[in-house]
Amino acid sequence: MTLTPALIESLLTEAASAPSAHNSQPWVPEITDCTAEVAQVRVGVDPARLLPHGDPRSEDLHLGMGCWVESLVIAAAEAGVRTESVTVRGRGPTLDIRLRLTATESMASVESTAGPTRVESALTDGSAWPRFGVADLHHRQVDRGPLKRSDPRFAEATEICRNVMAETAVRLVEVPDDAWRGWLRRAALHSYGNRSVFTETLRWLRFDTDDPAYDQDGLTAECLRIPALGARAAAALDRPWLHSWITGLASVSLAPVALAGSGLRKFARSGRGSRLTMLPRSLRESLSSTAAPAEPTKGSRPKRRHPHHLVLAVPDRPALTAADEVEIGRVLLRTWLTFDRHGLRVDVHSELKDSPTVRDEVATFLRGRARGHTDCQEFDRPIAAFTVGSSTTPVPRAPRLSPF
Repeated sequence: MTLTPALIESLLTEAASAPSAHNSQPWVPEITDCTAEVAQVRVGVDPARLLPHGDPRSEDLHLGMGCWVESLVIAAAEAGVRTESVTVRGRGPTLDIRLRLTATESMASVESTAGPTRVESALTDGSAWPRFGVADLHHRQVDRGPLKRSDPRFAEATEICRNVMAETAVRLVEVPDDAWRGWLRRAALHSYGNRSVFTETLRWLRFDTDDPAYDQDGLTAECLRIPALGARAAAALDRPWLHSWITGLASVSLAPVALAGSGLRKFARSGRGSRLTMLPRSLRESLSSTAAPAEPTKGSRPKRRHPHHLVLAVPDRPALTAADEVEIGRVLLRTWLTFDRHGLRVDVHSELKDSPTVRDEVATFLRGRARGHTDCQEFDRPIAAFTVGSSTTPVPRAPRLSPF
């Protein structure tokens, strides 16, 4: 195997298929050195592709960069190129990742200049995971359409993931549908009611096919599964000069709802909770959504067969470094590829852990699930949230930037 700039560039192209928040694709890779035996790659961050309001802790950024690194590692391994080391420095806008790639014949040992992290996962050779290749990277897609529950395939895929994660500081936790739907409703209040977050989201929506960035990045109407009529209406409103009016109207409209919801949840948890029977059924379900699902009564309609909902959880203390979160991003991509290998796709719901109030509720749920387990540490910090199921319709391909 002889390394060439053309070969390394082809690997960077494959790495560009990695998922990222809002499909912003924040990575900026460059080949800093390339000989026949060793290549050095640096990947930095494009400050124009950050989400300072929706991702103020740069958590989603680090996860996405980890997905990029793992995509490169997988593509390189298939091409006969070994990732000898991954070094992570900086944080957020200053994140700087260096990769040393070697021709397999000249590979004498594996070393990591980044030092050990608390999420060691043996990802270098992929021995603990299924062997993935470029075809897997291409086939993986986020599906924001309806997902169908598939218990046998889900059980098999999660068993693989949990076996690998057993020796790491990462856990997969399943969430009941009632709790999940309640959290989504409250997270939506944060996403659309917070003017800064909503404005930032609007910047990444691609509803107008004449938009120069339509085929490059962001979230298109097709990927969001918006019907054609709705997409045309959204395109008519997708004008920069209208964004301030739209976000202002949303924040003013949703603020009373958020305030009422907060007050009602406190009331529901008080000793006067029995008065909830006086509230409309839909509101009662929203307030009690974190409770365990009720057993079906005789003659009642069967519960809706919802897809599975998962939270990727880590310990909240000690604090994770940027290198830890990049490594978790690598684990996250492997997890999604494992589901994809079993005919399942994911719908990502980062808003659940990006909303401060919902994140606290999810953390409380995770601590409750941890009681009675033998783990010496609590996995009480949600770092990723997604729904899993089989696609019921063809999945549109997300637009991609050229890596060069």
